[in-house]
Amino acid sequence: MALQVQNEAETEPAFRCFCCGVCCSKYQVQMTIGEAHRIAEKLRIEWDTFESGYLDNAWPDVKTVLLRHSGGHCVFLEPQPGGRIFFCRIQKFKPASCVEWNADADKKDCRDGLARCWNLKVDEAGHFVGEAADVASLQAFIVSLEQT
Repeated sequence: MALQVQNEAETEPAFRCFCCGVCCSKYQVQMTIGEAHRIAEKLRIEWDTFESGYLDNAWPDVKTVLLRHSGGHCVFLEPQPGGRIFFCRIQKFKPASCVEWNADADKKDCRDGLARCWNLKVDEAGHFVGEAADVASLQAFIVSLEQT
C-alpha cells in the first residue's frame, strides 16, 4: 500500500518518511568499520573519541560496529522542538543500512510513528486517516522536507 502524497512534479503516490524517529529508536545501526571511519572523518572527530563516544563497545564483531543509543535512540538522532519530529545529524552521509531503510505504510514502525507523532493512521488505499488539521499539518511538513 502506498501513501498518497503528491506534488506537481510527482504523479505516482509515495510514502514519505515523516521523521518520527521510531526506526532510529527501535534499532541499532550496524555498519562496516570503513563506514564508521568515514562518518568520523566527515564529523572531524578523532577515531578514539568517535569509537568511545558513538559506538557500542558491547558489539563483538571485528568487521562491523553498532552505533550507540543515547536517550533511547541513535546517538545521531536529534529531537526537534515539540518532540514529534527528529532529524538525523548524519543524514547526508549516513550508513548504508540507513540508506536502504525505506519508510512504508506497511511497516509497523512507520504506522506506530504516524500514530504517535501525528495522531494519524493510513487506510487500505494509502490515505491518511484522522483529524483534517492533523492531516494538513503532516502534509505541510512533508512538503517542507521536499523543499530542503
